[in-house]
Amino acid sequence: MDWSDSTVYVPYLAVIELADGEERTHPAHFVTLTPDFVFVRDPAGRFEHHPTREVRSIRITVRDLPHDYDLLRADYPHAYEPWHPFLVTDLRDVHDSSQSLAAIVRKLGRPPAHLVAKAPEFGYDLTGVANTADDEPGSLAARFDERATSHDYLVFRKPGSADPYQILSRQRIGPDEVYRIGSWGFAATLTGQQVRPLPKDPDVETVERDDDRLAPHFRVPPEHRVEGEYLVGVRPSGDPLTVATRAGVSPRHVFGFINTFGAAMTDAQVYALRADPDVVNIEDNGVYTVDD
Repeated sequence: MDWSDSTVYVPYLAVIELADGEERTHPAHFVTLTPDFVFVRDPAGRFEHHPTREVRSIRITVRDLPHDYDLLRADYPHAYEPWHPFLVTDLRDVHDSSQSLAAIVRKLGRPPAHLVAKAPEFGYDLTGVANTADDEPGSLAARFDERATSHDYLVFRKPGSADPYQILSRQRIGPDEVYRIGSWGFAATLTGQQVRPLPKDPDVETVERDDDRLAPHFRVPPEHRVEGEYLVGVRPSGDPLTVATRAGVSPRHVFGFINTFGAAMTDAQVYALRADPDVVNIEDNGVYTVDD
């Protein structure tokens, strides 16, 4: 079996030769050898695990990055990542013209060509809408997209104006969206709808994208810290395994319900993940003893 989805980058191909001579090829983001051969992520579908006693040999091939990987991801942050299971809903919306292709592209952070190429797998043909105009600024689809897409911003207050907390209160920006605050202003992850009124606020000097931000690293006291092990929180729109792959990290645990993974990492990998736009925070792994 060949992994032929050109819209998804899968780093590894594992070729397993079974005891009876049959060979099976499995695409995977990570593979872990334990008493059983386990696939952590298999985007091509579900495959049974094989006890190692039934395996004659295993060959792991590392696949080259697509030639346009860096170029596309600069404009479309989720290019080449595994597709979300609800993709069919977005494709149907484009096909039925309830949303433009441009709006879905911004919402998903995917190249238009990838969406058009993927659509036939779900029974849709989007070639006719590939070059349609973007939504009008005041349209319902445009307002929906403003609510769905978020980025990091620095909001600077005017000298001598109200403290940042009054701006936050006035603009109804909650504490969960703020990741830094000071006398200068605040930094927050905001949707387009939240950003739009900020320049008109009487106490706001400027608003800038915070593309160089580092995710906070929460430290555990040394006596409780497990050295070299960390928990990495990922944005709801991100994929923990894809984020780990970008930093060359192999997760030991993935907690899907909180979009977090745990892994042993070097200092360099921790810094790389702090700079990843999909990472919300990093926390030291810790062990605490509960007294009886």
